[in-house]
Amino acid sequence: MNKVIILLFLLAPVAAYSLDDNQVLIDGPEVDLTLGELRMALRTAPDDVLKLLLAQPKKIREVMDSTYMAKVAAARARKKGLEEDPVVKAQIWKFTNNILAEAEIADVQAKLVKNANYEAVAKELYIAEKDRLEVPESFVASHILLSAKADESDESVLARAEALRKQIVEGELDFKEAAKQYSTDTGSAKAGGSLGKFNRGRMVKPFEEALLALKPGEISEPVKTRFGYHLILLEEHIPAYTKPFSEVKDALIQKAKNKVAHEIKVDYWLKVKTDPEARVNEDAFKAFADKPVLTP
Repeated sequence: MNKVIILLFLLAPVAAYSLDDNQVLIDGPEVDLTLGELRMALRTAPDDVLKLLLAQPKKIREVMDSTYMAKVAAARARKKGLEEDPVVKAQIWKFTNNILAEAEIADVQAKLVKNANYEAVAKELYIAEKDRLEVPESFVASHILLSAKADESDESVLARAEALRKQIVEGELDFKEAAKQYSTDTGSAKAGGSLGKFNRGRMVKPFEEALLALKPGEISEPVKTRFGYHLILLEEHIPAYTKPFSEVKDALIQKAKNKVAHEIKVDYWLKVKTDPEARVNEDAFKAFADKPVLTP
């Protein structure tokens, strides 16, 4: 065989498939599933979920399989005449109306919300919600807890705490290593005594009072609590503050969009409900409501 022909054969695609909606993906004994139907099934997923689905062929196959199975079952239901069952018929009618109603509301919202001044609404929300945006006073600190051993006196524990502090302050021992080696608070000891960041009011009173007297980088004298004696290292003291508008702007704008969208929706339904041209046949309604029979 000519080398050029062989090369062209090797470079040719293994198979060429049409990607139009009529392409059959599953050729079943009862029903087929087309690419267009798979595309419709995928479109029903929320946007964030859809992005994940489209990035994973395995997930797309799962949607394809489940859609085919549902189509087979639906075809069998139609053969049995189940779509004419009063309850099923009512559910199909209600589902169709609800889907179209949601689409109508979304369309109205899309046309109206784009004209709203979201930043102005966000600033109003910022003023109204300032209390919620207040960040309480907090600390970042570590500690070493020394608890009494069996039959050990309080004076002995205090002496051990003072001696350990002296070693750390004089540079003979690193605070974190001392915490890992000596602290009886096993949870924080593993992290070198770190308590992380916590708000004022979380710790017991003697511990907090000692924190307030420290400057960042300082180690307290032994502090007695009901747990034992603590050596406290203050790493950071963060005063209470209110988050600036710039920090919460995006979240508030999104909240403003949701607020405007909700108001549009409420106003839409109110206008539909109170439309003076929509007149209720009160006699017919009362006759039915007095004796509600679901079959004619």
